[in-house]
Amino acid sequence: MNDVILTVGGVFASEEPNQTILPGDINEVWWATSAFIVVMALLVWKGGPAIKKAWNGRIERIAGELDDAATARAEAESQLTDVQGRIADADQERDRIRAEAGQTAANLAEQLEARTTADVAALHHRAAADAVSAKAQAEADLRAEIGTIALGAAEAVVTRNLDPDTQKQLIENYIQTVGSN
Repeated sequence: MNDVILTVGGVFASEEPNQTILPGDINEVWWATSAFIVVMALLVWKGGPAIKKAWNGRIERIAGELDDAATARAEAESQLTDVQGRIADADQERDRIRAEAGQTAANLAEQLEARTTADVAALHHRAAADAVSAKAQAEADLRAEIGTIALGAAEAVVTRNLDPDTQKQLIENYIQTVGSN
């Protein structure tokens, strides 16, 4: 039984099978194994360092990225701590400003109350002074009017004309009498 195997390169005839797992010609096995070993040796010899270099480069790149990530994380945590500190400082500053504003408002209220009290006292004092002044003016006006009336009454009572000195004396006496009542 000669079997014919068609391949791209041509037609090969095979010999009889040798009754093992190996193909019919043991020389083919040896040549194929030798070629495989030579190709693998060349790949390991020439490709091995390149593969190791690529592998080690990837490991180094990943290690560098991990280091960069750790550095970035530490920096972010530092910035977070800084921001939290600033927030705490802002809260303290806000509380200080509120306390200061409350104190200022209390001081202004006290000053306003003191000024109002002083203004009211001054107004009362002026009103009292005005009242005293008005009273004195009214008394002076009243004395003058009484003097005129007294002079008219005295002229009516006394038929003679009095001289100016006597008139003055009479008016003064009458005013003193009326003022003491």
